Amino acid sequence: MKYDKAFFDAGIERKHTRCVKWDAGFIGPDDLPMWVADWDFACPEPIVQALRQRAEHACYGYNCDDPRDAAAFCGYWQRHHGVTIAPEQTYMLPCVVTGLKLAARAFTKPGDAIVLMPPVYGPFRQSIVCNHRKPAAAPLVSDAHGRYSMDYAAIEAQLKAGSRCVFLCNPHNPVSRAWSREELQRLLNLCLAYQAVLVSDEIHADFVYQPNHFVSALTLEGNEQCVLALAAASKTFNVPGLQQAMAMSHNAQLLAALREEGECAGVTSGNSFALPATQAAYTECDDWLRGLKDYLEESRSILTRAVPQLLPRAVLSPIEATCLCWLDLRAYAPTCEELQRRVKKHHLVLNDGTFFDETLGQGFLRLNFACPHARLLEGLKRLAEAMNDPE
Repeated sequence: MKYDKAFFDAGIERKHTRCVKWDAGFIGPDDLPMWVADWDFACPEPIVQALRQRAEHACYGYNCDDPRDAAAFCGYWQRHHGVTIAPEQTYMLPCVVTGLKLAARAFTKPGDAIVLMPPVYGPFRQSIVCNHRKPAAAPLVSDAHGRYSMDYAAIEAQLKAGSRCVFLCNPHNPVSRAWSREELQRLLNLCLAYQAVLVSDEIHADFVYQPNHFVSALTLEGNEQCVLALAAASKTFNVPGLQQAMAMSHNAQLLAALREEGECAGVTSGNSFALPATQAAYTECDDWLRGLKDYLEESRSILTRAVPQLLPRAVLSPIEATCLCWLDLRAYAPTCEELQRRVKKHHLVLNDGTFFDETLGQGFLRLNFACPHARLLEGLKRLAEAMNDPE
């Protein structure tokens, strides 16, 4: 199959398939959902074939370990990201958020503080709070162009105050940052100095745009002392419903602690369909991914051209990574409540900025641009109409 522009332009009909993005109860029949981070494209054919082949065997009992699963994952990360990791240095999970929750339990005690850098993916904070730990915020700082940076002084202050674990979003969701090697090494050096564990969520690793490059925390100097990374095929190949992810570390003690928490909590992974589909994704779908990344480069260009024209008072954070864009719309409405009221009136569904931080996200919306270009243009048109509506 040819995974060209025509393939991705075609998209796929998702209504009435029990998908959260299109079928959640608050989505109206005329609404255009551009919110939750999954993509409106057909999966690669090898994944479909792997699922079909497994379904045709009419027995779905317990699964045993197969070394090919971890080998496929390790081969993919070596091939795409230069990360040398052995199968015994991995631990399979249902999803990356499960990994965050287990990490909170494995590396800290109830009442301890965990550093996070808001605005950041909502489950970072939730994973801390639901496990009776305290979020220790070291907010990102942004410039006039909406580009965000780490505040190392704030991070160090939290580590000095006693935090011994840092949650990193790499690349960063929602602000679309691709952290450089220098930025990441400076963060890791702080963790090493204060004997803190660095937990790096690298689920968006495959979506970093030139001239930027993805840098895994597992390739930094000293990573073997305190880094645990989390990854999955779910974003890259749009299979989050299959529920399979991986933790990886060059530190055997960190991985063992995470595994112990998982076993105590009854965490299991590797269901009958996720296993063959994920193995196919990591070994047979590079051509689909190349086509998708080319298509998303065009999507990014559409956004960078259209937003200044349609929304001249908005600030679009530079899209260095992910399939998500972060829009500062405070010049049009100061609160997310007002923004959401406007976009809903124009049948558009976007993520509320306060999902990423109650204060720092106020007046922001996140837009998912992993959809056919025609749909992206329609969404931007509706957003402009919503913001410019005199009501």
